[in-house]
Amino acid sequence: LLATLLVTAPCRAQTPAPASPPWQTEAVRQQARELLQRWQAGTLHALDDEALVQSFRALPPEVLATALALGASQHEGFEIWMKRQERIGGRWNDRPFLNHIKIRRQPLQVYVAWLSGGPKAGQEILYDARRRPDEMYGHLGGSLNVLSMWMSLDGSLARQNSRHGVQDLSPRFIADVVSAELQRYRAEGRSPQADVIEVATVAGQRCLALSWTPPSGPPAHYAARTRICLNLRQPWVLQVGSWDAAGEIQERILFDKIVPATFTDTDFDPANPAYRF
Repeated sequence: LLATLLVTAPCRAQTPAPASPPWQTEAVRQQARELLQRWQAGTLHALDDEALVQSFRALPPEVLATALALGASQHEGFEIWMKRQERIGGRWNDRPFLNHIKIRRQPLQVYVAWLSGGPKAGQEILYDARRRPDEMYGHLGGSLNVLSMWMSLDGSLARQNSRHGVQDLSPRFIADVVSAELQRYRAEGRSPQADVIEVATVAGQRCLALSWTPPSGPPAHYAARTRICLNLRQPWVLQVGSWDAAGEIQERILFDKIVPATFTDTDFDPANPAYRF
């Protein structure tokens, strides 16, 4: 049973940046707050394609990274509906996992369910940093749901089944990836401005897509190519994708819906009658 339980594990080569990188000056934070206000007021969405692209070409990358972090940190919790595809062990999952996620930042608590219509429907995991910071609780779906158990957050089994950790399921993780990449580019003496900035349509939504193609992939950089698509109505990312040096896609994660939410401990308790632990 354990061999088929899909859980999430950290990818150590992709360690996010610290919360307050050295380039995040008060001037940068102020510009980021102003960008965040325009973003939330719908000003970005109202721009035509050319004006939108030009505004982000002129925007310092530090301001975008800080605005993404501020947008992801202004709420204590989120409820998220996600479509997730990854290449694991050289194999690409053609059918995306459909996940419903509840996440509370302080203390870090996460609930994940695999929904019907996608692989492994019925699975659930819980993580509570206060209870067991190095373990999570989970069970299989369907008729195989005969046992719930604690398992290592970073064990070999978990590493075989996902590229990311249970902590990486919120908008803040993407903000941290952008921030970490910015620092890597600066350390190399390169401009961290996106190589391509364009308007795109993702899942029926107009968005702004930014792509970075660094001189090398992991571990020096997050990927050989990374593309984030900004949600123009809410201050976080709509979709993230990454590719290896051969051009093979490694992940495609779509945040179908993100709703700021307030949770209680019951939302992260395996005894919650709404769950099947």
